[in-house]
Amino acid sequence: MSTASGGAQRDGGALRVFRHGTICTAEREIIDGALVTRGPRIETVGKASDVAVPADAEVIDCRGMILIPGLVDLHLHGGGGFDFAAPGELDGAARFHGMHGTTSLVPTLGPDTVPVLTDKLAALAASCRGGHADPRPEILGLNLEGPFLNPTRGGAFEAAALVAPDASLIAPLCDAAEGTLRLMTLAPELPGAHACIVALLAQGIVPALGHSDARYEEAKAAFGAGVRHVTHLFNAMRGVHHREPGCAAAALLHRAVSVEVIADGHHLHDATLEMIYRLKGVEGMILVSDAVPLAGSPHGSFIMGGERVHVQAGKATNESGRLAGSLLTLAAALRRAVQRAAIPFAAAVRMATLNPARLLGVSQRKGVLRAGADADVVIMNTSLDLQAVYIGGRAAASLTVGADAAKKGRQTG
Repeated sequence: MSTASGGAQRDGGALRVFRHGTICTAEREIIDGALVTRGPRIETVGKASDVAVPADAEVIDCRGMILIPGLVDLHLHGGGGFDFAAPGELDGAARFHGMHGTTSLVPTLGPDTVPVLTDKLAALAASCRGGHADPRPEILGLNLEGPFLNPTRGGAFEAAALVAPDASLIAPLCDAAEGTLRLMTLAPELPGAHACIVALLAQGIVPALGHSDARYEEAKAAFGAGVRHVTHLFNAMRGVHHREPGCAAAALLHRAVSVEVIADGHHLHDATLEMIYRLKGVEGMILVSDAVPLAGSPHGSFIMGGERVHVQAGKATNESGRLAGSLLTLAAALRRAVQRAAIPFAAAVRMATLNPARLLGVSQRKGVLRAGADADVVIMNTSLDLQAVYIGGRAAASLTVGADAAKKGRQTG
């Protein structure tokens, strides 16, 4: 990958043409394509032979490379040593994931008492509004994993942090988040959960089933009531039994419900990922990282959900040995889904881009490479290793450029 500069403007308003790469737009594939970005937006996408190159553009030769939309992660708790739940650490965690191809994200908070959650939501909402130096992944809203979770399926979360469902608490949480709350995970089988689902839908928030012991019929009733998403399928929920299919099977069989999957080789066997793909299809799966604050670190420990979590042997576990989130980046999840779970590349791209953008209602500008969309672009080699990341038209990372490209021209960004 090499560049040749014309009269391009400074990075924030640059005119760029990415030529001769394979472009996977999340809707179609273009061999020997060209992508033109002007400032923060995509201007043109098409065959290289059909796209004119403006005289003042920076031309980036992407031969042998693959261009995909910026990744959209709707479930992650931190990364790079930064915790979304800690004051002042949103930027650090967001930038870590931006360097690894995630150009839009939804910071996620675990369960806690309502007063503590309202304080954390208010602090995150203020951080979302606050100024920052570009490029940083766009914060698309906030995600609450709890606190209305079933204690028998609490996973790594401390039971004392879980709260019985109470619809009267939805409004204070929404007020604290100042309109930024986008998703909330709850256990729909618990008393009072149905009223919470109704209250969330009235606020325009996506209710998700998770940390649940719901039986098949209870899950079907929740989907009928408006739950249309499932948090980390199979993890921290009732499993499948041939006489009691449980909520996991209900999610697999309900076509209108999307399911999150954590493709790290620890939360789900690769064959399970392939099975989910065969049952849900390309539109029904969403790749998430569920990244913890020490994602990107080979070892260490931190407090999450009221318990100490240790990072070792490529996974994060609490004192009782339960998995506590992942050490993934979304790019690594995409790569594993393709290379280990036999999911077609174009399908995996969609699961990490367009599908989460659609769930959040932002697919007109996120999760896709098309004219008018945001200039969020990730460049990979054929081994699916990141080469460069652009967020809103600004170079966020130039990670690995081949020797040939280094000889031909300066590195992108």
